[in-house]
Amino acid sequence: MLKRIFCLLAVLMMLLPAASAETTANEPGAFPVLNEEGFLDVGEYVYENPESGVWRYVDDQLKVEIYRRTGKNDKNKNLTWYEAEVWSRGDETWGVFTNTEGKHMSSNDWPHAVAQKNQLVLGLSTDFAQLRYPKKDASVGIIIRNGKVFSEKTRPENSKKWPPLDILALYPDGNMEVYISNEHTAQEYLDMGVQTTLAFGPLLIRDGIRNDADISTMNLGNNPRVAIGMVEKGHTFAMMLEGRHTGSVGAYLDFLADRMLEKGCTLAINLDGGETACMIFMGEQISFVGGISNKNSYARKTTELLGIGVSELVPDFEK
Repeated sequence: MLKRIFCLLAVLMMLLPAASAETTANEPGAFPVLNEEGFLDVGEYVYENPESGVWRYVDDQLKVEIYRRTGKNDKNKNLTWYEAEVWSRGDETWGVFTNTEGKHMSSNDWPHAVAQKNQLVLGLSTDFAQLRYPKKDASVGIIIRNGKVFSEKTRPENSKKWPPLDILALYPDGNMEVYISNEHTAQEYLDMGVQTTLAFGPLLIRDGIRNDADISTMNLGNNPRVAIGMVEKGHTFAMMLEGRHTGSVGAYLDFLADRMLEKGCTLAINLDGGETACMIFMGEQISFVGGISNKNSYARKTTELLGIGVSELVPDFEK
């Protein structure tokens, strides 16, 4: 796969290159000189190098740095995963982007197509609520999208059923919180100012403490996984772990929780994994999915993505 570099900068070339917290100045694709807040003053910079496993984006509101990592699990089996560290300010906050504009739980498409339709910089699999909704009287979880309540019925704490339907709550100011499945009602979330909730879990970290009880009881084997966490408001961290193929067998929830603690996350939650698990950058699925039959190893079709950032540099959607 050819390396692609896109630059749209209204800064002088003489300003190149400086280092970010993760990037050394002599590293290929290093960020250009950034302002004191860690962003560009104007323009966009995009770097993609699938061969070396590095992807970067920065503009005046958003900075994303993704690395592909490899290693071994405790049984010396191969692991491949992706770590996306995100810094944002202003209006660049995480939200749910739909396949059909303005419609949740509607039509499906491949995750990269959903990203392209929305010109999305970074996208992840969500809670895949479409699989549970709208089953009558089912415990779908407390599902809110952009202020609209889709489901109010959830599971009690410690129900031991999968998924436990713990909550990731997204606030308009960019803050995130994680909650136990039945800790609040849908109306209480709206009263708190929450505009969007995802229901999956279990929550991995809360108040900087690892959720050992649920992690130990719900460690359901080595599987592809996705998780998102927050270091502080405006600084988030996401992981996608490949699985079900020879290059990566997948891992238990412990692996996500431990790595996210190492990265400084004060809160984190497990999202839908398996064949749903994906990470999308600039309209392309950068992660590999095992265990499915389609030739491109795309994650399964979805109605929506959890994402951040919009850029006209994302390739146009082609039907």
